[in-house]
Amino acid sequence: MVGPSDPDFSLVSEELIHSGYAFDLYATMWADSSGELFDRDIVRHQGAVAVVPISEDGEHVFLVRQFRTPLGGWLLELPAGLRDKDGESEIETARRELEEEVGCVAHHLEHLVTLVTAVGFSDESISLYLGTDLEWTERQADGVEEKFMTVEAVALKDVDEMISRGSITDAKTVAGLLLLQRRLT
Repeated sequence: MVGPSDPDFSLVSEELIHSGYAFDLYATMWADSSGELFDRDIVRHQGAVAVVPISEDGEHVFLVRQFRTPLGGWLLELPAGLRDKDGESEIETARRELEEEVGCVAHHLEHLVTLVTAVGFSDESISLYLGTDLEWTERQADGVEEKFMTVEAVALKDVDEMISRGSITDAKTVAGLLLLQRRLT
């Protein structure tokens, strides 16, 4: 280990600045182990899930292309959504989001990993699930962006090239696809 052992940090105060449908923004003050104070803005997030839905032949994954307002553009990504329903488990959220966005039900969902996404300013975590044994239903678009969303079957053999050339840039999607590839080899 380089440097001193992990010092203690303690939360001194926090003030709610904004409360929204997906997250809350807090202005916080912290103290280090010597008593020095410092401020940090923190986004407190309710969490999310994503599904890596793989085709029956094991050669394709189903991704969604949707408009992302913070970027002002379209992204190709795993179907995903907020943990925004009271009392709903992660796996129930994963099932709901997959049916809403892709139009299928995964009869088997396996937890792959839980990631923290933007640790410099947010406590958001997203749990990724592998979805197999898919049964096709009907999309249940929920919201403006989902109404215009498309579903694309992407060949797993093309994933590395798509990531390298910047066709897939979403972090949860890159992580989920690479974990899937590792599992399949």
